[in-house]
Amino acid sequence: MVVAVIALIVALGGTAIAAQNINGGAIKKQTIGGGKLKQKTLTGFQINTNKLGIVPAAKRAAHTYWAVVNNPASPGNAALARASDEGISATEGGGAVTVTFPVNISGCANVTSRNNAGTTPPGAGTAQTNTSPANANAIEVLTKDAKGDPEDADFHLIVICP
Repeated sequence: MVVAVIALIVALGGTAIAAQNINGGAIKKQTIGGGKLKQKTLTGFQINTNKLGIVPAAKRAAHTYWAVVNNPASPGNAALARASDEGISATEGGGAVTVTFPVNISGCANVTSRNNAGTTPPGAGTAQTNTSPANANAIEVLTKDAKGDPEDADFHLIVICP
């Protein structure tokens, strides 16, 4: 029994001594692997951002589409300036420009604004959207001048799907 008590005292004493002697300063650099760290314990103070290297840019949401459309004053001449994805097209007819996407966008939110593909300020006016009743993949855009009369004009369109 005496030997057991002595062994218990030595074991407890050793743990107490180790707890007092081992701290963050006693740990040598690069001796603890990343997998042994607790989640969410490192902050920007502990991370050397200069050693991270190039961090890739965030990708856009998978279900977000956009189009920039040039629509000079004349019927039937609207054209896509640029777009987020292959398969997006713009055609003009019936007083509106129809922007067609490669997927069904009938359950998505869409926003448009008069703007242009360049750096010059757009003309005053508005742009309205409507999901095409004839094509679930298309949005119809109607542009108007400052007085509210129909007018061919450039615009930007964004569609965000769930």
